[in-house]
Amino acid sequence: MDKGSGEGAIVRRAGEGTSNHAFDLPRTIIMQSGDTGGSMSHWIESVPVGAGPPMHVHHREQEMFRILSGQFRFWCAGEVQDLSDGDTVLIPAGAPHTFKNVGTGDGQLLITMTPGGAEGFFIEAESRGLHPARDMAEIVEIASRYNVEFVGPPPA
Repeated sequence: MDKGSGEGAIVRRAGEGTSNHAFDLPRTIIMQSGDTGGSMSHWIESVPVGAGPPMHVHHREQEMFRILSGQFRFWCAGEVQDLSDGDTVLIPAGAPHTFKNVGTGDGQLLITMTPGGAEGFFIEAESRGLHPARDMAEIVEIASRYNVEFVGPPPA
């Protein structure tokens, strides 16, 4: 994998990236913040039916989701949007948001964070073997270091 020197393109071929399974959700981190001079991070995440994170806020980053496959419901700042294959949503920094796979099969999201760095949350959570059912206090503490605040439960 090219790390990029700022002088040329950073290329990731299909299947390249860093595998991560924090919270039992398979993701491939395609570009880390360190690869992009801090400007962004970029990953693909597989989401089982009914799954989604707690309501949360990124205090520094905007988060863009492209639905690669599946059907998802997004909640953002009091609004609800149903999105499917090919749809894109941009969540502004500071907006409470979450999503849930409301389809009949696993879905896949392409996620971009600007600026980068939020991927560190997943890397650290996986390295510690954390799971929300038993380790939520530690997850909240780690999240705060990445400018993430949990503000409510996952959607019903």
